[in-house]
Amino acid sequence: MIELALQSTATVILVRCLAIVLAFGAFVHVANILGFGEGPWTSMPLLWRIMDVVLLIFNVTVGIGLWLKTPWGIKAFVAGIIGLQLIPYTLFREHFIQTAEHAAMLNGMVVFWIVVLAILIGTVLWFGRAS
Repeated sequence: MIELALQSTATVILVRCLAIVLAFGAFVHVANILGFGEGPWTSMPLLWRIMDVVLLIFNVTVGIGLWLKTPWGIKAFVAGIIGLQLIPYTLFREHFIQTAEHAAMLNGMVVFWIVVLAILIGTVLWFGRAS
């Protein structure tokens, strides 16, 4: 189904846009690690630093998979967004909130990723069905 969906121009445009979003995210994590975030990276909570590294690796790897239009890129994107964004930022949100701004940012990210996943899954289902 994914292979068939990737033959659609609409799906290709979507996964390439998602690859660009992940590239931007990778740059944000690099900036955080280099100390251009809210403060020195070494003074951030350990969980935040771990997530910066994990999400940097995820963003680069999956972004490449999406850019190259691979089925594994789409599968890894869905699994990663659920496992690395939605679950941590909903079930364990207290570990990621230090200010009211953090809470608002997490809420926005959760809504954004739910909408993106819905669009991606809908696109794959629509264009991946056999004609």
